[in-house]
Amino acid sequence: MSWPPTGVRRAESLANHTSFRIGGPAEWFAEPSTVEDLIALLRSAAHRDTPVSVIGGGTNSLVADRGIHGLVLRLGRGFRMVEPLSDAQDDHARVRCGAAVVTQRLVSLACQHGWGDLEALAGLPGQVGGAVVMNAQNIGQFVERLTLVSLGGDVEQLTSAQMQFAYRYTALKPGIITDVMFRFPRAPVGVSADRIHQALCRRNDSQETRLPSAGCAFKNPPGTSAGRLIDQAGLKGTRIGDARVSGRHANFIVNVGQATCDDVVSLMEHIQRRVVQRFGVRLEPEVRLFGERWDHV
Repeated sequence: MSWPPTGVRRAESLANHTSFRIGGPAEWFAEPSTVEDLIALLRSAAHRDTPVSVIGGGTNSLVADRGIHGLVLRLGRGFRMVEPLSDAQDDHARVRCGAAVVTQRLVSLACQHGWGDLEALAGLPGQVGGAVVMNAQNIGQFVERLTLVSLGGDVEQLTSAQMQFAYRYTALKPGIITDVMFRFPRAPVGVSADRIHQALCRRNDSQETRLPSAGCAFKNPPGTSAGRLIDQAGLKGTRIGDARVSGRHANFIVNVGQATCDDVVSLMEHIQRRVVQRFGVRLEPEVRLFGERWDHV
């Protein structure tokens, strides 16, 4: 097989593809738009023993300053479809959704069509595939099944039971989600829209939305929140380089200028040490870490 395949770019800056605006280049980068293109890329990479990473929407990702070795994939336009599959009179709405659909588009459609209980997703950045992988805001409760393409290029259908959704966890084998079948309860359109609007207001009032970040830096320990522990440890506003603990939400690390990955990792390590010293709790990173330099986080 020839390399690189058509459409694969060399030395693509990943700072342009992450919400943190941080990170070095991908050795190789591609945005396949069909399942067939994706499978061909994965099989070609496997044939060359080229490692594969998936950046998705880049909203929960921190990329090493040196970049990422191998092929980095971001699903393209063909994975952004939303297809309602049930009649308006049905008790529940079944919706097939491409993994590259922006989560807020799904929330917007819920307002229009009366898909209920999606207010927890209001304001959540990123794409549907990444939200499902992380079970963000318990989105797994709505999943009926999904399509997963393995890193070797094999296609598999998985049911919700097989995914074992838990807090910030899904039991998925290495691979790439291409589409998800959701089942949402019905709600009056006005009620759904009002709940989503209120949730958006609460999120905008309490979370950092003005500066580049990767969302919550750490997972919540059992029985408390990471933000509360970081705040009580006196770390709001703490800064290393251009990485700073947000003054609005202590579990957000923000890029206030030209922050590097090393700035962020050093700040995360500092937070972990202080919280252990103060509370005896070791915070576990929620942000996904790509590339080298992760041995100590």
